[in-house]
Amino acid sequence: MAVFADVVRKNLVIRSAYLFYSRAPAFIKSYLLILYGLKCYLSANCRGSQNPDILFFASYPNERVAIGHLRRHLRGLTAGDIRLSKANCFRPEALLALPRFFCAAARWLRFARRLVRRLPFMPACRVFSTVAYYARFRRLLAQRGAKAVFIANHYSPECLALAAVAHRAGLKVLFTNHANATWKAGFVPSLHCDLVAATSEAIVDTYANRGERRFDCVFVPQASPQAPMRCRFEAGGQMTVGIFLTALTSMTRLQALVGRLQADPKVSRILIRSHPVKVVNEDLSALSAEGEKVMETSGMALAENIDFCDLAICGNSTVAIELLRGGLPVFYDADLDGLAHDYNGYLERDLILPLPAALDRPALQSLGRFYGDPRWAARMRYFDAGYQRDEAAMFRQLNTAVRRTLGASRSAEAKPYRQGVPGDAPYPAAAS
Repeated sequence: MAVFADVVRKNLVIRSAYLFYSRAPAFIKSYLLILYGLKCYLSANCRGSQNPDILFFASYPNERVAIGHLRRHLRGLTAGDIRLSKANCFRPEALLALPRFFCAAARWLRFARRLVRRLPFMPACRVFSTVAYYARFRRLLAQRGAKAVFIANHYSPECLALAAVAHRAGLKVLFTNHANATWKAGFVPSLHCDLVAATSEAIVDTYANRGERRFDCVFVPQASPQAPMRCRFEAGGQMTVGIFLTALTSMTRLQALVGRLQADPKVSRILIRSHPVKVVNEDLSALSAEGEKVMETSGMALAENIDFCDLAICGNSTVAIELLRGGLPVFYDADLDGLAHDYNGYLERDLILPLPAALDRPALQSLGRFYGDPRWAARMRYFDAGYQRDEAAMFRQLNTAVRRTLGASRSAEAKPYRQGVPGDAPYPAAAS
């Protein structure tokens, strides 16, 4: 609800819809939900070959990166796509699907009325859209005849609906994480899939310990490139500091941090990167206009952002793992966002250091000693299974695991994951 309230505050369109919804009578609210559900229903469509082995689905940029990275390394499988687009609403396939939606008008209306009575605006929209996507995906999967679906999110309305439809139809659900969240200090959504292609043991432990469903797993490399850790700072030298944001950013804290860095003679540039989902982002134009030192870099590729920086400061953003993987040392600022302290457990596991009171010589020297410790790489591998490992071998194991899952009988039970540090032996051994 904190994120929903934050989005309403930031986004004019959503705020206007929220205000109209909150003042409208109950029957108008119900019809608004149905219209929103109709848009979701019509926006989905399939592309690619008929009867593919796998239908891939991703709706956000970070999901597309995660899915595309693995898809490029899957060999000898036919593929199709399920895509969401406003343009799909006007295609012939969508128009042909309209009668099925309207045939269930009475059921849609009853369901909408229940949501209006029980939930606020944005949760009601998400729940209603889940059911609308479910109805549309049932039709699409029946038409395509796929063996499996591959998703990169396990809590969005679209992916929840697709996983439920796939399992109902006897298809397998393959999943990879689009971020490195472990939700150590928060609610962990349940995972409904048959094979997890996870980028870290930390993520799989979270799902295994807090989830409700057993699954097979294989460890895969992250999409971002690896580089040796660089944490040598020349005495009197200049450096570029990157600030990497997530949802619920504290603008008061961000402004204070930027002011502090601007006053530091060692800092030549400050690069600020927002979360890739734009609807949760703050307007940073005022900060960018404060001086030549400050630059917003959301349009820049993450790898390019990493190359430009000498040091990173993060709140509870999972991008910290990708920064470390790219060789960029990270300081943790617990006050940079409104999430729980050490939300993902990076600080507790000695993966990162807390932001010091000043970026002086002792602080930078301690940073070098911390990330130069040989034991640090072992801690990093808990959060990044591919760190300093043979990624080609991991992709071969992914191909084996996917084929095993696709070839499994519909009644076969998924193998439970057992905890254990993944080594260079075949990763599926940890799962089976």
